[in-house]
Amino acid sequence: MELNNVLVHDLCCSYSVDTAMNYHAHIYWRNPEERARAVALRSDLAALGCGLGHIHDRPIGPHPLPMYQVMYDSSLQHQVESLLRVLPLSILLHEDIGIDHVRDHTDGARWINDPLDLDLDFLEDFD
Repeated sequence: MELNNVLVHDLCCSYSVDTAMNYHAHIYWRNPEERARAVALRSDLAALGCGLGHIHDRPIGPHPLPMYQVMYDSSLQHQVESLLRVLPLSILLHEDIGIDHVRDHTDGARWINDPLDLDLDFLEDFD
C-alpha cells in the first residue's frame, strides 16, 4: 500500500502525517438502556471493518463515563460516522496522529450529541 505523507509544521516542530488518517470514536453511556444501545452497534461496526476496544463499564483513563473505543481510518470515516450519528449518546470522534494525545482529544476532536469533560491531565501524563 502506498502512503501519502504530508509534512506538518507547528510552533515547536515538524512531523510527517499519513494522509490516510486514523480515527477513534469513544461511545459513552450513562445507564443500562444506553449501554445496550451502544453495545448493540458493535456487530455493525465490526462488519464495516472497524477495530473494537474492550467494553469498560466504569470510567477509565481520561474518559468520565463507561465506554468502548472504535478504531477506523479515513476510508471508513463517512460510513462509521453516519452510523454513529443516529445514536442518542455522547460520542467523541477524534483523529489519531499517534504522537500527541492531548491534541488528538482537543483540536483533533469532534462530538456527536453532548460533549463531556475529559481528564486532559491524564493525557498529558500519557504522552
